[in-house]
Amino acid sequence: MSLSATNFDDALDYKIIHETASTNSLNSNVSTAPGKLFTVKMVNGSSSIAYVKIFDDETPALGTTLPILVLPVAGSATTVYEIPGGLDFTTLSFASTLNQSPTDTTAPSGSTVAVTLVCS
Repeated sequence: MSLSATNFDDALDYKIIHETASTNSLNSNVSTAPGKLFTVKMVNGSSSIAYVKIFDDETPALGTTLPILVLPVAGSATTVYEIPGGLDFTTLSFASTLNQSPTDTTAPSGSTVAVTLVCS
C-alpha cells in the first residue's frame, strides 16, 4: 500500500489523498488537519464488492470505532461519491473491508481498493 498526499497551498485550499492499495489496515490522520471531505473515489480491482469506511478519529479501532461513512464499490468498478458542501471532520482516517457491517474487519476479497479523497 502506498499513501500519498498533495497540497495546493499556493493556488487552492484543497488536498488530494491517494492510497493505491487500501485494505483492512487503517490509514490514520491522512489529512493532518481538520477540514471538509468533498470527494471519495474508489477503484476496485477485484470481482467482489468492497466497502470503504471513513472515520473522524485519529486512531480508530477497526471493528470497534464506528465509521461516519460506509461506501460501497462494486467488483471491478470505479465509484465516485461527491459531497456537496463537504463533510466536516476533525481527523480523517479510512480503511477498506469486504463486508458492509460497520464493525467488519475482513480484508477485501482478492484485491485491494485504490482510494482517492479530496478535502480542504
